[in-house]
Amino acid sequence: MHDLRPAPWVRATITDRGGMLLDLRGRGTWNLLNPTGALWWQHLTDCGDSAKAADAVAERYEADPERVRGDMQVLASELLGRGFLVAAPSRKRRWRR
Repeated sequence: MHDLRPAPWVRATITDRGGMLLDLRGRGTWNLLNPTGALWWQHLTDCGDSAKAADAVAERYEADPERVRGDMQVLASELLGRGFLVAAPSRKRRWRR
């Protein structure tokens, strides 16, 4: 997974029962998240690192981190395709000479 961030045109409502994402680009498209997906979204928003967010979900549910990363990668791909997520700019610094 690469670094992802919520798209600027998305508003989220996250609860312990799940989440709802609203696309404000005039379509009014909603996407519902189950509690696991909502927790991942919340951690992704906080830390900006999709793998770390998946690891936090795995820790919360005492689940296999590799399996959770795979599940969250599927979710991320779907949300990228729908425009709810965008790739974050690279955080690597380039050294100038």
